[in-house]
Amino acid sequence: MLQARHQKILEFISTNGHASVVELSKHFDVTAVTIRSDLNALAGTGRVARTHGGARLVEERVRHEYTFQMRKNLNWPAKQKIGHAAAALVNPTDSILLDSSTTALALANALEKRDDLKDVTAIPTGIWTAIALMGSQHIQVLLPSGYLRHTTGSITGLPSKDFFNGLIIQKAFLGAWGISCDDGLTDTHLLEIELKKNIVSKVKEIIVLVDGSKFRQSGIASYSAIDQISTLVTDDTAPADQLSRIEQQGIRVIISN
Repeated sequence: MLQARHQKILEFISTNGHASVVELSKHFDVTAVTIRSDLNALAGTGRVARTHGGARLVEERVRHEYTFQMRKNLNWPAKQKIGHAAAALVNPTDSILLDSSTTALALANALEKRDDLKDVTAIPTGIWTAIALMGSQHIQVLLPSGYLRHTTGSITGLPSKDFFNGLIIQKAFLGAWGISCDDGLTDTHLLEIELKKNIVSKVKEIIVLVDGSKFRQSGIASYSAIDQISTLVTDDTAPADQLSRIEQQGIRVIISN
């Protein structure tokens, strides 16, 4: 029970960047003394840093080390809605790519439920997304080669990069650690950044799947400028000013509901 609460505290702080003892105490319905003890324990593992009255992540990019299940739990209802909206963009005979993000997993779950998709070829760069698509009788799954990352289930590395040479892929559905008009689409792991750069350079239509929290953070490097994408699928928590700037660049914005 203690370990489960520690994980949920990490998820809460990861979503918000910082949390106070008062916030956490109310959220988890435990005493402030208990929360202080939890935060001290987490600080001892190096996952958070204590601040006056609360805690913050040691650094924002630490999230790429979290397990896939922990990342999936963050804003999962919003990701499911985004995945459902994105699934409507896939047509019969499409060849599509889905990255290893948890929002792409939500898309895979939505696609698996569609029985009208004939002769679709899906190329997932994450093992969990590939498994989610196994139940579909109408989607052919083509797996890239490369190294499997144990924390995220993503397939990366030079073999994976070379795999895409010569393939004609209509649509790529990509997540991001952060998004902004100035920095573009950013991520946290250099191998995945290089892989996504390669994908962006080869795929005809880039569709980005991010919830509103991704507009408030930035990864270590950019894999795409904003004007390289064609469609953004997000939720109603995304900042209106950023969405307006994105739309002004001719990018289609879809708000899930």
